[in-house]
Amino acid sequence: MIRLDHVNVRVDDQDALRDFLIAAVGLRVGPRPPFTWHGYWLYIGDQPVVHTGPRRNQMPRGEGATDHFAFQGFDYDERKSALIKAGLKFEERNLPGSDVRQIFVSGPEGVVVELQCPPKTKA
Repeated sequence: MIRLDHVNVRVDDQDALRDFLIAAVGLRVGPRPPFTWHGYWLYIGDQPVVHTGPRRNQMPRGEGATDHFAFQGFDYDERKSALIKAGLKFEERNLPGSDVRQIFVSGPEGVVVELQCPPKTKA
């Protein structure tokens, strides 16, 4: 089975990115191997889904562009309230052809995360 394991985001201010992802997505800082450069591994549950590192380090590859990365499973009203409370800038959209709401949250150094909010199921 193939699945996405994690994304690696390299920025100048890793602390700002860490704080943004905690506030915007609800990630938490967790264990990280003892690499020779500073960074964070940010987790959902037991899975480290975002790795951070300095913009310039021992990894010579990867100066490519990424528009955004997405997380799904949010309650729209709860997440929107949390973003407003945190003072984060965001843009709302609807996924064309579906009833999924999207919230694009702008973070430090141009990092954008998409929060997908499926419709509430009726009990």
